[in-house]
Amino acid sequence: MIASKHLKLLLIILLLAGCSGLDQREPASISWQTHSEHMKLLQQWTANGKMAVRTENTSESVSFIWQQDNHNTYVQLSGPLGMGATTIHSDGQTLEIHQGDEHRTIDISNPDAIILNTGWDLPLQALSYWLKGIPAPASKVQRLEPDPQTKLLKSLWQDDWEVNYQRYKQFQGFTLPARLQVQRGETRAKIIISDWQTSPK
Repeated sequence: MIASKHLKLLLIILLLAGCSGLDQREPASISWQTHSEHMKLLQQWTANGKMAVRTENTSESVSFIWQQDNHNTYVQLSGPLGMGATTIHSDGQTLEIHQGDEHRTIDISNPDAIILNTGWDLPLQALSYWLKGIPAPASKVQRLEPDPQTKLLKSLWQDDWEVNYQRYKQFQGFTLPARLQVQRGETRAKIIISDWQTSPK
């Protein structure tokens, strides 16, 4: 009887261990909606990487440190347009650009303000969401394509921009993009993120 009880206990332990292992091996069971809501909770984060931007007339590469604190965006660029370090801050209403001794403040309520003042046709506010692998909430999604197996976003069309996600990695408990491409018209940006520092709200 004692041996039988020990055998039953051992079987229960093995069964529980098997169930626990199964849970860890099935991240694909998480739906796209669940993953998207999880990413929305990520309000403070820092991403380090490189970005290559190609337009009809130019082709530039920069290293960047992108810090997001709720609606405040801080971006440090190294080597844009061959002119050294640049710091960008946006509160969603204005864009402040510091480049050496030069300081400019741009009202970005006009959607064309960034390209008219910088020559870069990139949606700064939307990028803070696209970098996390989710659509920007302020714009209508034209098309959304999650991967049927991983439930992570493969492709996104928003404001006539096409965003393709080529690689994800695990960073501090979050599955986040490590390589993506953003494109509209003659503008194409290839982004590689080497490190994420996350601080969920």
